[in-house]
Amino acid sequence: MDDNGKHIRELEKKVSALSDALAHLGKGTTLQELLRIIRFPGYTTPAEYTFNVAILDTMLVQANALEKLGQDLLAGAKQVVAKQ
Repeated sequence: MDDNGKHIRELEKKVSALSDALAHLGKGTTLQELLRIIRFPGYTTPAEYTFNVAILDTMLVQANALEKLGQDLLAGAKQVVAKQ
């Protein structure tokens, strides 16, 4: 079998694994639990608030970067196919 067939199978596995991971991540169950917990009295000291805001801001930046990277990957793939 040529390398192209092997490469396609490997890419299919990686795309499927990433798609599954993102679908699981998108369910938001962890963050829904966090929303419940932060309502408990005394949860957010000034330090906890600072840590939480920093982590949540960074997670949002990373989620947006993943979305953009996925769009760019798809756009590049479409350009490759269009040239053939």
